[in-house]
Amino acid sequence: MDAKRWLKAACTKTVGRWAAGNAAGSVAVICYHSIHPDKSFSSATPDLFERHLRWLTENCEVVRFSRILETFLAGERNRPTVAITFDDGYADSYEHAFPLLQKHEMPCTFFLTVGLLERAPKAVERFRMLRRSSYEDIRPLTWSQVLEMRRCGMEIGAHTFSHPNLARLDRKDVEVELKRSKEIIEQHLGEGVTLMAYPFGKPGRHFHSETAQIAAESGYEYGASVLCKRVEPGCPRLSVPRFIVSRDSLETLSDKVHGAWDLVGVWQEKAPLWMAKIVSPRDFSV
Repeated sequence: MDAKRWLKAACTKTVGRWAAGNAAGSVAVICYHSIHPDKSFSSATPDLFERHLRWLTENCEVVRFSRILETFLAGERNRPTVAITFDDGYADSYEHAFPLLQKHEMPCTFFLTVGLLERAPKAVERFRMLRRSSYEDIRPLTWSQVLEMRRCGMEIGAHTFSHPNLARLDRKDVEVELKRSKEIIEQHLGEGVTLMAYPFGKPGRHFHSETAQIAAESGYEYGASVLCKRVEPGCPRLSVPRFIVSRDSLETLSDKVHGAWDLVGVWQEKAPLWMAKIVSPRDFSV
């Protein structure tokens, strides 16, 4: 474990757990990318993913991403509420994750990088570079697989066309990324798409308030970010925080859902950019 991950773990198991507050009322969104037995960048193996689903079944109320903010209107809750999401659109989402989600009757939202599914050469090459992997490892879903998952109740959202850092683009290019991906998914599904997730996803580093405004103008109602904290009442619909899952043990998954990681999220949100560049240089190189 590197120093950064060790520090996060130490913080969450001490101060984080003490400061977590009302765990029963927790509302959280978790984000996977790949479920695979041996990929270097997989979020979990199929076995670990199924253990996550069992834990969620036993300990949480699992809802669709589009309903996560409605949770706060339901009054007092005696169990945490969680939404499950997937980013990118790899074929293993269908081959490994989807059967287990069906088995455990779990709703899920899949955010698709449309250029990857369209096999656009630049998008494919970008993913090979980002994942440092072969084409087989980043092989995308087919549209027929997406349609089947949608027919079975899974939500589908957009994750841009080519997976850029939107904060680095001018307004026109952001509009193209958000609108093009939305339109292509809608053509394939035959229905409107109102959900999206920002590539890489950290506020202030990968998108900002103008990006969210463009998303709203493009017809999106909900936007998913990446931030190590639970969802709070009054959370902006176009900046809903999500925890990244990275081969998490059940203990780590529980800590995230129950709020022990929230202090990490506060730091990510409030730290000056110059300090963030030192601690997380990769966030600024993508």
